[in-house]
Formats: sequence, C-alpha cells, structure tokens
Amino acid sequence: MLDFLRKKKRSWIITILLGLIIVVFIAFYGGSQQPTGVTSHVAEVNGESISQREFIVHYQRAVERYREMFKGSFTPELLKNLNIKQSLLEEMIEARLVLQEARRLGLSATDEELMHAIAQVPEFHVNGRFNKERYIQLLRANRLTPAQFEEDQRKQLTIQRLLGVLADAAHVTEAEVRERYRFEQEKINLQFIRFSVSDNLSEVKIPDEDVQKFYDRNKESLKEPLKVQVEYIPYSFEQFSGPVQLTDKEVEDYYNANRATKFTTPKQAKVRYIMVRFDAGADAKQKEAAQVRANRIVAEARGGKNFAELAKKESQDPSAEKGGEIGWLNQGQLPEALDKQIFALAKGEISEPIETPVGFHIVKVEDIKEEKTLSLVEAKPVITRELKLEKGKYEAAKIADRDREKAASSNDLAKIAQESGLSLKTTRLFSEGEVLPEIGPTQDFYKTALALKAKEVSSVIEGPNAYYVLKAKERTEAVVPPLDAVRGKIEKGLKESKAYEMSVQQANDSLDQVKKEPNLAKFARDKKLKLEETGWFARIFTQADAAFVFAFKEAQPADIAQFEKDKSQLMQQALAEARQRILLKFKDDLKAKAKIEINSGPLEEI
Repeated sequence: MLDFLRKKKRSWIITILLGLIIVVFIAFYGGSQQPTGVTSHVAEVNGESISQREFIVHYQRAVERYREMFKGSFTPELLKNLNIKQSLLEEMIEARLVLQEARRLGLSATDEELMHAIAQVPEFHVNGRFNKERYIQLLRANRLTPAQFEEDQRKQLTIQRLLGVLADAAHVTEAEVRERYRFEQEKINLQFIRFSVSDNLSEVKIPDEDVQKFYDRNKESLKEPLKVQVEYIPYSFEQFSGPVQLTDKEVEDYYNANRATKFTTPKQAKVRYIMVRFDAGADAKQKEAAQVRANRIVAEARGGKNFAELAKKESQDPSAEKGGEIGWLNQGQLPEALDKQIFALAKGEISEPIETPVGFHIVKVEDIKEEKTLSLVEAKPVITRELKLEKGKYEAAKIADRDREKAASSNDLAKIAQESGLSLKTTRLFSEGEVLPEIGPTQDFYKTALALKAKEVSSVIEGPNAYYVLKAKERTEAVVPPLDAVRGKIEKGLKESKAYEMSVQQANDSLDQVKKEPNLAKFARDKKLKLEETGWFARIFTQADAAFVFAFKEAQPADIAQFEKDKSQLMQQALAEARQRILLKFKDDLKAKAKIEINSGPLEEI
C-alpha cells in the first residue's frame, strides 16, 4: 500500500492536481453536517483559535478519505492506528502558522485571484461555464454563505502563494544527484556467520528468584487494565426510519438540490498516456527538444505501433511499467485546458503533445462513458432511503431521550427496552482501546462505559448508525495479577533476553579471533560453523533475532549508464525533495517561535 501511494504521488495526474489552488467544493464540504452547539476550541495558535467545530469537519472528511482509499480494509483497528486526530491537528496548526506568515509578508490573495479560482471549480459550472445561480444553490444546500466559502478559499490561495515562493527557492545540481545515486545504488556482498538467539534458548535456565525480582520491579507494567461490561439499548436509525412517510415534494426537492452532485455521473475516459519530461526552469531550446521527441512518439503511435509498448519504452513516468495505463478519468477532474483536450478525443484517438509545467503528455483514449444523470424515478429509492434515515434518526433521538428519563428513576433497562419494543443487549468484558464489532469505532460509547459506576445509567450516546443508553453491569478494577498467573510470560521474556546476550557474546568472541587471522571461511570450517552470504544488498541490513560476524567479499558499483538514462526524472525527484526540506524547515522555524496551546478536552470528545 505504501509503495502504491508513493507511486501515485509521482504520477502526472497527482502532479497536476497538486498545482491546483482551489479545494474541490463537494469533497471539501459535502456530507459534513456540522454538530450544533459546538463552540470550544481545540488549539490556539498565536492567539487565533482553531474551533472544535472546524476540527470536526476536517476530521470527518479525513476519515471518509481514508475509508474511500482502503475500501473494505478500513477497519476500526486501522482507524485507530492511523492516529488521524493528532496528525490532523498538527496539519491544521501548521496551516494556520503558514497563513499568518503569508499575511505578515503581504501575500494575501486578491479579489480577482479569488474570483478566478472559484470560477474554475467544475461543480459550479453549467454547460462548461461558471454559473452564479448554481454557485449559490450549492452553497445553500450545504448550509454555507458565499462569505464563508470565499473566506476559506482566500486562505487556501494565500497559503499556496507563500508555498510557491518557498518552492522557487529550491535547487539541486547534477553533481549532487549523481553522488546520491552512486551512494544509494552501490551494493556489496558479504560472508557471515549467524549466532541465532533460538539456538541458545535451550541452554538458558532462569532461577525462581530472578522471576520474583522481575515481578517485583515491574508490577505496574504487568497490571491488568480496568474492564467493564455494560447493558445497552440501541436505537437504530434504520429501525426508526421504517414507519416514516415522505411526500413527493420532499423527494423532488432533495433531487433538485442534489441532482448534479449525487445523481450525475460525469463523462469518463479510459486513458493511457506517455510523459516526455523537461527540467524545471527549462529554456526554449530544451522544451523544443522535448517537443520534437513527443512529436516523434505521436507519429509512431498513429502509424500503428502499440501504444502500451511505446509507453514502456518512452514514457518518463512511473505508469510506464503498466504501459501508461491510468484507468478512468472523470471530466472536470483535471485543469480546464488539459481536460478539454482529453475529452475532445474520440475512442481510440491519440492526442497531439499537450504541454504542462512538467512536460509534454501524449494521451490515448481507449474507451468512453458518456455523462449520465439518473431521473427522479431512478433516484427515488436512494433519496427515499436517505430522507427516511434522517427522519428515523430524529425519531430515535426522541425515544432515546424519553427512555433515558425513565431510566433515571427506575434503573430497569430491560423493562424500558420492552416497553419501547426494543432489545436489551449486553457486551462482553472489555478494556480501554478495544473495539467491539457490534458497536464499531464509537469512542463516546467506550469512554462513557469505562467511566460508569456500578448500576449507573449513562446519558444518550450518539453513534454513526444508532443512539445508545448504557448501564454498567460489571466492573473489574485495574489489578496486578498474582505471580503464578504471569510466571510463564516472565520466564519466556527473561530467557529470550539472556539468549540474545549469549549470541552477542559468541559473536564478539568470534570476531576477536577472526581479527587475528582475517579469513572468515577458514574460521567457519575450523569451528564447524555455517558460512552464509548476504547476496547483493544496499547499505542497510538489520535483523532482531540474531548476532552476526561479517566479512567483505565483493562490491558492485552503481550503474552510471542507467543514471544518465534516468537523470531527468532523478533531478525532478531530487528537486521535489529539496522543496519538501525547505518547507519542513520553514514550518519548524514557525513552530519554534510560535505560541501554541493545545486544548485536549474538546479533542478527546470527538
């Protein structure tokens, strides 16, 4: 997955999209229903607040982005491991610092730049042109005023302007890139003797007194965590949506407000492409040479040569290994000039070289799907479900609030659930950090459950698909287990530690002997030890379960001919990394002199 993401970062589409200033409207605001009554702030940056409301909107959008990226692999455990809250807060603080610095330097975006950027957003277009009525309609549908949206876009433009200035300050030389290539590509082959931890485990004996001492010193780390078991009533939004009745007008109004964004699939083109790069800051002569090469490739492709094979041979983009295949593109996904040229092509047609800031692109359209808008009749089942769920959620909240009031006096959740025609559920015992499959990653559920006292009833808790009312059934406080319960675990850890020390000592003793007569092969034969070879590898080699004695056997120099072939791409990558280093140092300097206060309370509530 990480390799996939790295390749995508270098692809031509991402390169172009990163150059766009405006944030796509629907991706930024769509589906981000902001909680009402949220007024706390999660951080303060040089006196400016980042509100809890603002953070929630960005957090919801980030979760949806990862959900779309990982599809069925997006589990509660993955969500927890991604640590989205902390990384997102760091990004938002950095963005606020950059914005403040840009304003201090007088780099704020002008009204003309703002209006031009907004006019480029495809979601505001009708028949390919910006439409003010469409603009106002979408803002209203997403509960935004033009002033709110335009202020956010002005901030984005201002930040982009400063980042552009920083990027222009970066430069690399061919000599630097060549030396780095030489260092990274040079490989060696070593002989070695392995002294494995597993070979020494059987020799290790751990006295009872050592186990006792370890137990006495590490009781806190051996402590079993607090565990709770709760009864709860789930108020499923879907269950309460069943009896909901809708009028035809409600369905039609929803369709009209969301026809372009939810019920229209834009025209799509299945594309292969070939990239002919030129260096950043290339002069007219260098660009001309790149265009001559691009023209030749176009002529060969139109002359009958296999486009995929040409891409593998000629393209200077990571997609070359797949024959230039990049899959389906939506109309409006790319900058207007490039988008217009690609979607003017017929199925099977090959474009002229298309110039962008990073090089010339040659595109072949392999297939086309025309734009399609679902009719009201076709969209009605989806609309009905969404509206019913929305109303069902409202009804579920009313019943949950009513039952919570009853529980405050009777404390009998089973009877209350029966009266409401619902089921009383019971969890297993669980501790902090665990996720119950039947609940999912609803952090308020777990936080509330762990805080409940015996027989105490919770307030109403909102989850993504239901409300909950909880009552503590069993509570096991954190406790240090008796020695006998953890003896096996302690002995295993101590044996592995001692065996590792033995392996290291054996390796050191052998190294001392080999130094006197530097012939590892002979030493291995004399000691009846197995001599192995690493095979060709780069400069880093690690392993945690053994100690090694190495001896140099042979070296393989870097392939400078391959460097010359890949030089242009390597220069581009090195320049991108130089820009990244400048940006990171710039942000670090801003943070070092900034006054930043984190308010962890509101952050934990999310």
